[in-house]
Amino acid sequence: MSQKLLPSLIILSIILGVSCSSKESVKTEENYSLVKVDSFQVDNFTRIAIRDYSPEENIYLGYASVEDDILEISATGKILKRVNKKGDGPGKYGNWNPMALAFGPNGQRIVELPFQVVAYDSDFNPVHSQNIMSPLPIRTNLPLGKTPYYQSEDSTFLLVGPSNYLTASHLIRDQEGKDTLQNFYKLHLQTGAAEMVIPYDENSIYSQSNNLYAGLMGKSFFIDHKSHELALIQDLDPQILIYSLPDLNFKESIPVEYSEFKVQNPVPIGTGFDNPQVTNLSRLSARNQNLLNFGDGLYLLQYFTGISDAEYESRTSEDAPYFGTQDASEKRILIFKDGKQLPMELPGISGALVTTLPDKKLLVQEPENTETEEEFTRFSIYQLQTN
Repeated sequence: MSQKLLPSLIILSIILGVSCSSKESVKTEENYSLVKVDSFQVDNFTRIAIRDYSPEENIYLGYASVEDDILEISATGKILKRVNKKGDGPGKYGNWNPMALAFGPNGQRIVELPFQVVAYDSDFNPVHSQNIMSPLPIRTNLPLGKTPYYQSEDSTFLLVGPSNYLTASHLIRDQEGKDTLQNFYKLHLQTGAAEMVIPYDENSIYSQSNNLYAGLMGKSFFIDHKSHELALIQDLDPQILIYSLPDLNFKESIPVEYSEFKVQNPVPIGTGFDNPQVTNLSRLSARNQNLLNFGDGLYLLQYFTGISDAEYESRTSEDAPYFGTQDASEKRILIFKDGKQLPMELPGISGALVTTLPDKKLLVQEPENTETEEEFTRFSIYQLQTN
């Protein structure tokens, strides 16, 4: 990796778009299909992102990028509450935008910032505030994910830190960093006690090479509160790792088989970001993208197949650059039930997979219509159905 740190200013734009009331199906010859069953739009002058859903309150938690407002949104897309906590002064959390938003226990709203976590009650009065460790200051215009939590007796633990949402290669500057990097900071919400937990698995592709898979050392994960487990998959590892709660002890691995998974070669530590192979890793290499939980032992994994350099060159142009990782035709969806992969593969879905919903439903942020200026953001809801 480059001797220079990743620039501290990382601006990410999340673009959304379209849905309609008609039902659209993504089908397979096997037992399951993903069927588009509903849609809604959120009217706002600027783009918004939804990051979590509360089944108890039947509302979404989101963020407006330009206004820097935290939003509570109804199931039909109506903005119910708009709160601004950014800035200096009493009740404000400073000038950082949230890295993540989530619903917490007992009706709390969790706001994760680069160096702080704040838990609010349902009226957005602060309940807890703790500083967190961070080797990388991050600025983003929209939250990158949702902060996972779990409880043990009277304690609440959060899994926090920048490598939850960004590839860990941004944090590594030497061999020692690569060997000792772990996946999460576990933060005790009530006391502020923190520790690093869950190193790379000894069989991980990252542990087998002295080089770096630059830009591809991220992960997708969720906490299953019903089964008391953390499920985790790295960008490149062909296995889902399951850890038991509250101690985060390794429990089992679930092998993953792909129809196509083209991985680019890693680069030596110290390689600059402008190196052509670093660029190829970012734009061409396969990766696991989204691991989501439908409940009752039913998981969904969407991955990007990877493309060749020739495919990339034939699809991109100066006027219309091609982004393979956003191309639904190069994505696939796998289904897992009770710790085993089912013998099927569904086509990918266009847009960003946000979160699962009750009744085996899935919220998707649709791509923005770049040809028309829109003062709303559209979402679709798919349902995993049996044929």
